[in-house]
Amino acid sequence: MRAWGLLALVLALPAAAGDTLSARVHALARSGVVLRGAAAADASLVTEVEAGLASLPPAMRQPPGGPLELVLHPDAAPLGLGDGSPERPAWTEGRARFHLYRYAPSNERRATLRLSRLTDAEAERLWRRRAVVHAVVQRWDDAKGWSDTQDWRRLSGWLKPFERLLVWKEEVRLRYAGAFSRALGQRSASLDLVTFAEELFVPVESLRADALPVDDHVRCQEFSKARALAAQVAASGLGSLPPRGDCPAFDAWAELESLSHFEVLLVASTGRQPESLFGHLLLRPVWREGEVPRGPTFEKVVQLVALTGMESKGLGYVVKGMTGAYDTVFLTGTMGDLSHEALELEQRSIRRFRLRLERGEEARMLERVWELERRGYLGYYFFTDNCASALLFLLNGALEGGRQVRPPGALWVLPTATLDTLARVTVEGPGGEAFPLLEHIPDSFESTGDRAVRAHAAREEALDALAGHVGADELARLRDVHARLESPEPEARAEVYDDLPGVVAALMHSAKTASRDRVRAHLHAYVAHAVRLERAAVDRADGERLRIERERLLAVKVPVAGSAKAGTAERQRIFESEDALQRRLAVLDRATLLKDALASAERRPPTPEELRTLVWAERTEATFHRATDVQGELNDGVLAAVDPVAFLREDRRRKVEEETAWAQGALRESGAGRVMLALGMDFPEGAEARPLVGLRTAGMAEALGDARLHGFRSSSELRVLDGEVLLAPRWGLPKVVASDLTLLGYRTLLRELPQFRDSVWDSLGWGAEARVASSDARLLRYRASVQAEALMVLDEDARFSRFTTVGLGGLAAVHWNQDVLTPAAGPRLSLAHRMGLFGSGANAVRLEAAYAPTWRVGDTHLTHEAGAALQLEVWLGRAGPFGVLLTPRAQVRWEGWVAPSPHWEALSPTTWLAGSAERRLALGFEVR
Repeated sequence: MRAWGLLALVLALPAAAGDTLSARVHALARSGVVLRGAAAADASLVTEVEAGLASLPPAMRQPPGGPLELVLHPDAAPLGLGDGSPERPAWTEGRARFHLYRYAPSNERRATLRLSRLTDAEAERLWRRRAVVHAVVQRWDDAKGWSDTQDWRRLSGWLKPFERLLVWKEEVRLRYAGAFSRALGQRSASLDLVTFAEELFVPVESLRADALPVDDHVRCQEFSKARALAAQVAASGLGSLPPRGDCPAFDAWAELESLSHFEVLLVASTGRQPESLFGHLLLRPVWREGEVPRGPTFEKVVQLVALTGMESKGLGYVVKGMTGAYDTVFLTGTMGDLSHEALELEQRSIRRFRLRLERGEEARMLERVWELERRGYLGYYFFTDNCASALLFLLNGALEGGRQVRPPGALWVLPTATLDTLARVTVEGPGGEAFPLLEHIPDSFESTGDRAVRAHAAREEALDALAGHVGADELARLRDVHARLESPEPEARAEVYDDLPGVVAALMHSAKTASRDRVRAHLHAYVAHAVRLERAAVDRADGERLRIERERLLAVKVPVAGSAKAGTAERQRIFESEDALQRRLAVLDRATLLKDALASAERRPPTPEELRTLVWAERTEATFHRATDVQGELNDGVLAAVDPVAFLREDRRRKVEEETAWAQGALRESGAGRVMLALGMDFPEGAEARPLVGLRTAGMAEALGDARLHGFRSSSELRVLDGEVLLAPRWGLPKVVASDLTLLGYRTLLRELPQFRDSVWDSLGWGAEARVASSDARLLRYRASVQAEALMVLDEDARFSRFTTVGLGGLAAVHWNQDVLTPAAGPRLSLAHRMGLFGSGANAVRLEAAYAPTWRVGDTHLTHEAGAALQLEVWLGRAGPFGVLLTPRAQVRWEGWVAPSPHWEALSPTTWLAGSAERRLALGFEVR
């Protein structure tokens, strides 16, 4: 601040008497800046040229590349600068001649945003000085290539031709004009740097100290660009720029001295809704507790989301999400907002990962968050430009030492695969040892739904633990209460809570003297876990109520918070002035915005089905209130001796202990981008055994029961572009024996808890897939099929490392050969079993079997298909950065039919069954 004030004072002094205009022009020429014609005769212009040069470090004032000629035209132009058109060029003769024009005001909002307090004369002086800076810095950039460095290009996301798919020319990822000093800066990385240099070297406050509040100064808004340009100038030996000084709003927000670390958060899928399957990434800065306590709901979290407004989630919404019609933005909200939306309404737990950043990188991250919340608008494309790519964009702008984290794919960027990529980056510890950039924290933020699952098991455990310590009749009464509490009807559960105090009192009265404390602790735990289940029910009901209210609103086409485009424009307007922003409380919780809008918006009456759901939601809430009243009554009465804080502490300890044990056995990597090689043997009918070589690749392949730190829930399976080809080696080109490609497949074994089940469907898992396959052993070589099934879980453990399921569904297929095309359909029966082995959570035995009798068009009989695969999965461990998974597999498949005959009973099995069979052994190796 003092440097700019001193500069303004010096430049305000009149030229010495001996310094004639001609002598000043000659002095400029000796420094490499030549004024021609009208420019040399304009004393005010000469003064501003001198001031513009003086704003630069001394070593930069003489531009490289020979004399820089400045020409003044009588025609007017916005800001007195050329626009690059033939009629109004900025440069001619290459970079030899720079053109100035008679000053005229501009309508460009970003260029004039911070000039409102300047007079027209002051604004003209400002832009004359900036014009000189523009010309000189452009020469330096041409000579030194500053704008071509990754340190500069990554800040706005500049892409070179062919750097990404479908990028044919230089493009920029930031698409908000407010992210650039002038519109001209959006044309290239070089012009981005040069126009920023105008604003940095000749800020508004250099003309008048009170022209802007300090928090709106460019040095307090563009930390990253200022640092990058200063580093380039210093590295070129051209001097150093003055330090930024104090920025009160940012410094108070950042609390850098109290910053502990950064965490990446993965909002996991629910397991029941495939639309949430891919997860969502966020960033969480964590501060140490200071003198003023910070409640957990007020902690900051950075959401990387698409601004969709309140638009309907129909086909148009999906199309817009895939074609870049929305903007990805950086929102600084609170953990309270996130908890309400993710943990309660959506009931999605959040996994935590610590980023091992250097102290300087942590400061840069805070600066990047501050900048991008105000100006970071990226195009949103569901597959490639989403929360994961936005996180990498944010992170890459803060990493030091030239480190960059590349996206994990070109065709799609998955959140889980992005975690893989971050974990592969190594950083050096204090003792020189290598650590991964990303480290799992075994203490997730638990959704009320997942907490209810844990509470359900803990309540059963507490109930069983009472046996032998209380009277048999009293325990039978509690078991009856327990059964009634699993009713899906909230009124029925509310009646049970009325009976619970008497049942608990009777149990305590019947307890043996030596066991009274133990019984009291178990009863306290039982009641607490029962209330947790009711809390999850209330959150589910709240989500249903919000969904219905939204549908009622959209049905009458009432706009809430406008369209996505209107919401983006309003948000950009709010963040234009830091001074105004700090006086305004921005509500960023999307659920709260919707609720506020619904409170006053017109909407249609509910349908009968919606009305039943709303009544159910009200009764569920009333049941929760009754449950908490009963819990309070018991905790103040017969259970008062139990320390509730100790109970919560022990419950959290057990949760963390379970997560730690699971994480220690889990694979780190997700199932994205898998490649497996296999060697095997095929045993065709009527021929000798033949060797096989197999290759399997998958865009995504995570099987049921997989334990992966960066993956999905082990209760879910996802396969995308998961294909295998088997080749028989021979002279010349190998023969393709079989191939199998799953385009998309999904299965889930997660069911609703008993009291949340509205139908039989809620007690079942389900699955569906689409695939294309070929085999030289089939009667018709090629097949494309789709199938869907309901899954009954016969056996399972807590994290599905062991399960047994039976599936019943349907299959539709098309079989073809060179001259035959045959559709087919029929039922399908399946069996799946997984048994986890000792050691790593990846070690397991899998059995998959299926049977499908199908009718093919044109046939007079059913074609029977049966197959089974037995696979052993063994994790061999890591060798440096690589891990090895061994997968021996035995596979058999049969296809045939019953031949029609009038003498059925006289036929032997070998004559009335016809078909083909495949028998195969394979040993697969996967290295990650």
